[in-house]
Amino acid sequence: MERDYNAFKIEPTYFSQGPGNFRDVAQNRRNDVTFFPRMASFDIQMFLSYIQADGYEPLTVEAVVYRFEDADLAVAVAKNVTSDAKSAERLGNVLNGGAFRPGQLFTLVEQLSIDLSVTQSEFINAILASAEDRAMAVYGQGYWADHWDYYMDLIEAYLAIFPDGEEELMYDKELRYFFSTATVKARSDKYVETLTFDGKGKHILQLDATYFDQVKAAEQEAFRDQNTGLIGIEANWQRTREGQPMMSSPIAKLFLLGSLKFAMRDAWGMGIEYEGGRPGWLDSMNGLPGMVGSGMPETYELLLLLKYVKKVVDKYDRPIEVPWELGKMVKSVNEALDDLLDAGFEEPEELPLHVPKPLFEYWDVVAAARENYRNDVETYFYGNTTTLEATEVSDMIDRWLTEIETGISRAFKLGTTGYEDDGKSGIPATFFSYDITKWEKNKGHNKDGLPTVNALSMKVKKFPLFLEGPVRYMKTIEDDKAKMKDMYERVLKSGLRDKELNMYYLSASLKGQGYDMGRQVAFAPGWLENQSIWLHMSYKYYLQLLRGKLYDEFFAEMKGGGILPFMDPEIYGRSLMECSSFIASSAFPDPSIVGEGFLARLSGSTAEFMDIWKLMFIGPELFYTNKHGDVEMKFEPALPHWLFEDSESDNAPTFDSDGAPVVSFKLFASIPVTYHNPGGKTLLGMTPKAYTVTYKGGKTIDIKGSFIPEKTALEIRRMSKIHSIDAYF
Repeated sequence: MERDYNAFKIEPTYFSQGPGNFRDVAQNRRNDVTFFPRMASFDIQMFLSYIQADGYEPLTVEAVVYRFEDADLAVAVAKNVTSDAKSAERLGNVLNGGAFRPGQLFTLVEQLSIDLSVTQSEFINAILASAEDRAMAVYGQGYWADHWDYYMDLIEAYLAIFPDGEEELMYDKELRYFFSTATVKARSDKYVETLTFDGKGKHILQLDATYFDQVKAAEQEAFRDQNTGLIGIEANWQRTREGQPMMSSPIAKLFLLGSLKFAMRDAWGMGIEYEGGRPGWLDSMNGLPGMVGSGMPETYELLLLLKYVKKVVDKYDRPIEVPWELGKMVKSVNEALDDLLDAGFEEPEELPLHVPKPLFEYWDVVAAARENYRNDVETYFYGNTTTLEATEVSDMIDRWLTEIETGISRAFKLGTTGYEDDGKSGIPATFFSYDITKWEKNKGHNKDGLPTVNALSMKVKKFPLFLEGPVRYMKTIEDDKAKMKDMYERVLKSGLRDKELNMYYLSASLKGQGYDMGRQVAFAPGWLENQSIWLHMSYKYYLQLLRGKLYDEFFAEMKGGGILPFMDPEIYGRSLMECSSFIASSAFPDPSIVGEGFLARLSGSTAEFMDIWKLMFIGPELFYTNKHGDVEMKFEPALPHWLFEDSESDNAPTFDSDGAPVVSFKLFASIPVTYHNPGGKTLLGMTPKAYTVTYKGGKTIDIKGSFIPEKTALEIRRMSKIHSIDAYF
């Protein structure tokens, strides 16, 4: 949606955020949507801009910069916010001097003695309302397989506040494509014949999956400023052959992303291949890319992404325009799918480890189509687009979803293999890898002189249980309480449960696993990534219980010591307000530090905890549209009675004038909300019976019923007029 800076009064401190890992910044920004919703659509558009033509993202997100494309507009704005001609001239020169950040402007205003005629808040809002924003990011090392799967979290958080803004957000803004200097190699250049780890034979590894692309670097050189010697920010965005930035709508970029990930499924059609050189969230599985590995977590996220794209095109029935090159790739993928279906492959009940020939041939053709597409867009887009009608996109995705769900079913059948794991737990696998069993040399060599090969056949390898598998899978079934309950019970009884600490291991036992899978095998069991309690993933798991409305199970886990406020501080070894990267589990050989938290870290666990807080105190859908399209608002908390009683702490419970227990919090970090709960009953998914909305001038509105109607709901969302809200249960 269009940003109204004057209405929202953007605080300059918002823009002072420094660089950060893509994953961490994305996680934190999804909470910003709930607590500071003013920049919500901008956040989403910024992150979707980072989607590259190849379906990957840069590693580090930098603070946003701004610039004026129209020099006359910059001069006019400068005159409007300064008190004299000399100040206006100086500010105009600054605004036309290139990209800037708000903090830099305030510094320059002081250093250059620019006299403002307005307040600092009015000054920055006037400038940013006229300037163009440019997202900034930096390519790191390799392409991480999971960075894209935070987009849906951002979008869902946004729609919980702005359900009426979906169509505008998805269709009415054109976004750029980030342009990194790294290129993903074709399989024929990264499948390398080398000695096995015992030196007794040869096998195929996927090595040096990306390379520094000199052609791309030369393209960026065209943007080097001759005065400063620096490459300008415009070099970070991919262009057409005519030199214009390639632009697509957000829904088109999501479709592009989904298409590429669909074309990256492994040979059994289960996981998404780690073909960019880096694994997913669990980066300690850093050996997996070399093992021609794939991840099921990314498959579950792809299922959700494509379902959302289908929902949007079905709802708004508007065509999307995608780059012509993508249209060509999608055509090849669908033709390969036709050939697979025509081959009449019948899946056996017991799946073999070796990939059946029809599936291998499909994988080979689709991977080639993906590689051809990337060759087409390596440096430039042609600039032409392909228009896809909404029904065409919907039907295509329906077909893809069937294939993805078939792959998920296969993953359950193949299962897992590990210490004391017979593969029949019914818990979804997290990782697979592929041994290339037959190959031919293609006359190429890598930088170390090892021969490169073409794969001719392969078989799948299984791994032990990891917590991430069921966590991500539960996102796909959270509306089915019976399935959620069944999965919870399975995980509870599995090797993922630390029965001594009443917590969940990051992985089951890795005993007997080879060092080739990743660095976690180098650690003692219970330490760092080897069968320890990784707080971030544990919180993701607890969050899924709450999303799936497994309230009894969630609060039992919470009070049982799984979530920080209820851990034993003497055992945890640090403040219960401080998250750790990991907790030494009961698998660790030294019992004296079992349960102790190590490596203070706030990013991931905190983001999940804030989502837990939001669901507990606000509910899953604060704003929504009714059948008439009106925006309404309702609270739907999940609060147990003991939060009102507060009988287990030194803090006395709080009561209102009628003697009812109350709990208070701040909505959007600014509007006090008080829940009045006569009898101190448990509120699990319950909505209020009545509301009182108090305005800043003292006026009050009493509302009977479970929801707040549109006029008042929109005023609450704007925040500026509302003093407080009381909800009565």
